[in-house]
Amino acid sequence: MKAIEIIISAACLSLCAASALAQEPANSSGAKLRVGVYDSRAIAVAFGRSEAWQATAGKQLAAMRAEYNAAKAAGNQKRVAELEAQGKAQQTLLHKQGFSTAPVDDILKNIQDKIPEIAKAAGVSAIVSKWDKDALAKYQSAELVDVTMPLVNAFHPIERQLQFAIDIQKQAPISLEEAEKMEN
Repeated sequence: MKAIEIIISAACLSLCAASALAQEPANSSGAKLRVGVYDSRAIAVAFGRSEAWQATAGKQLAAMRAEYNAAKAAGNQKRVAELEAQGKAQQTLLHKQGFSTAPVDDILKNIQDKIPEIAKAAGVSAIVSKWDKDALAKYQSAELVDVTMPLVNAFHPIERQLQFAIDIQKQAPISLEEAEKMEN
């Protein structure tokens, strides 16, 4: 049961998005282009147990848990196995987002209305993951500005999640392959 809860939690961490501009825009004022970058792991951690998580992923987790319990009580082994597999896939995604470099666009969707004001406050024209090499390649001459903590704070994380979001940034991410092999 605990494993399915963890797996379902991981699935819920895939609900947001922020897009980078397709090309590096011309800057007619002569000022250096500034691009916001963030550590996606901190975003994933901040989302967990936040109000946004409770309203989305938390509700999905509760529904999945109830369905799992009902299937188990009814002896529906096929549905139990399906839900366990779904939970495992969600847990793997959570590991990739929280410990490696997997995109968190699904999570950022939860604060998409706040992203423009975060970008404006930081003086950046786009916000991309610091792990997204393709997006960063479009801004080779840009000044990179870390906007991780303003994005984290937009989730109003509980103290434990906030501290973990700060601490995870001090560590190098694990590879996506290692994250996929992590046990629940």
